[in-house]
Amino acid sequence: MDVLCFSGRGGEYRSIDGTWRVISRDEVKRKFREGQGEVLLCNEAAAEGLNFQFCGALLNYDMPWNPMAVEQRIGRIDRLGQLYPKIKIQNLHYEDTIETDVYLALRKRINLFSQFIGKLQPILARLDRRIQSMVFDLPEDRGARRRELVNDLDSEIAEAEGAAFDLDEITDSDLEIPTRADPVYDLSALDKLLQRPELLPNGVSATPMGNGEYGYMSVGLKEPTRVTTNPDYYSDHPDSTELWSPGSPLFPDPASFATEEEVNAFKGKLTDLLT
Repeated sequence: MDVLCFSGRGGEYRSIDGTWRVISRDEVKRKFREGQGEVLLCNEAAAEGLNFQFCGALLNYDMPWNPMAVEQRIGRIDRLGQLYPKIKIQNLHYEDTIETDVYLALRKRINLFSQFIGKLQPILARLDRRIQSMVFDLPEDRGARRRELVNDLDSEIAEAEGAAFDLDEITDSDLEIPTRADPVYDLSALDKLLQRPELLPNGVSATPMGNGEYGYMSVGLKEPTRVTTNPDYYSDHPDSTELWSPGSPLFPDPASFATEEEVNAFKGKLTDLLT
């Protein structure tokens, strides 16, 4: 079985001779996405920022006490665009640990996390310190302290439930999303724009570098910055590449143009490109 590793220190993969080789985290994500590994072994560094919709199973070990932290892990594969209609999640718990006791107590009341807003945050915020304080208990005292903490937790959640805001009370009309106009241009159009230097604003240039990347230069930059309009490529290289789109600090802001004529000229160039 081909195994890849992803952690805060970088990425690793097992070579043919059985030794482990260190590579970048971006390279690990690329290899896994391309099917060069059957299993990706991760620590908490992978809880955010990964888009692995092509995976079909997640095995959680060394479980944290907070179910929301587990949901973050699950969200790496159970997300829009996922390949499989059903995702298999397997959770492994250490027996007789406070993390397991707290997790299972919260998991029984997990519907509260989706039905009520805000009221549980103070309870969760205090839990870390309360759990840490139990590390210094004598072994013979820990069982009683665990049961006491879980009972207190259940009582606090029940009290919060009575005072919380119920999402079920919201009517359908409150949830209606207003109709939005189609975007004037998409990422494909922006890529065409980068390939037409004569259409870029004054002081802006883009040099193709291959793999959908461009060396992007604009006023205020001391050296070119790597940009792309490919969201998948950006997802694999977030540390070295900027997604060139509205909202990015590198994307031209018409409000920063010197004159109204420059604003109209830029809009006209975009219109010409798209028609």
